Amino acid sequence: MEKYTKEFIIPYYDTDKNGLLKISALLAYMEETSSFHSDALGIGVEELGKNNYGWMLNRWRARFYKLPKVKEKVIIDTWTSGFDKFYAYREFAVYDINNEPICNATTLWIFLDVEKKKPIRVPKEFNGIYKIVDEKLMHDFADFRDDFTTKEGMDFHVRRSDIDYNQHVNNVKYLDWILETVPEDVYENYQLHELDIQYKKELKLGTTIDSLILEEKDNKNPTYLHKITNRKEINAYGRTEWIPLKKIEI
Repeated sequence: MEKYTKEFIIPYYDTDKNGLLKISALLAYMEETSSFHSDALGIGVEELGKNNYGWMLNRWRARFYKLPKVKEKVIIDTWTSGFDKFYAYREFAVYDINNEPICNATTLWIFLDVEKKKPIRVPKEFNGIYKIVDEKLMHDFADFRDDFTTKEGMDFHVRRSDIDYNQHVNNVKYLDWILETVPEDVYENYQLHELDIQYKKELKLGTTIDSLILEEKDNKNPTYLHKITNRKEINAYGRTEWIPLKKIEI
């Protein structure tokens, strides 16, 4: 199995006020597809857990071309594009029933000893199991540095509903916090076109966080740097670029 495909029908609860698929829901679909892929190969979450192994998502880079509507079908192809010591690269191509692209994404995952919470080398046999496809959809993750300061943003409190199977905040939730800080005019009149997220430190129940935002002034399109912090350390970085709704092109 080189590429794995899964289909989703968009329910109302995964859409926004305009009936369009939420970006966070789309990312969740992609992660779900990767999980089904590993399950199909016999090395899913439960199987890896027997040896205290697991994958931790470290990076997202995605480009969005359009957002599908409620009840429409989305098709997701995923494949592993490479291993590098402690890391794995996984690709996602999302499209509709007319084969028109919705999103392309490249992700970076860290292989862990879950009990010790330390990276370990990816087993050599995984190369043969996943059947590497040398095809990357995105390149050059953003080079995030803690060199910007801003007081613009919002604070949030980690709730029970934010916690996932791994007992910390689900990584899709970080995107919700990021998008909440985007100016209303941009959020209403522009489409998120590019997204880059790097996860640094996990967040747990009860934590108060700040989701901070700073506009990059030199770009033609509205572009923002984002930082999520528990007020002691950085938990995640982000970058979003937005384009007018009527000017989305492939």
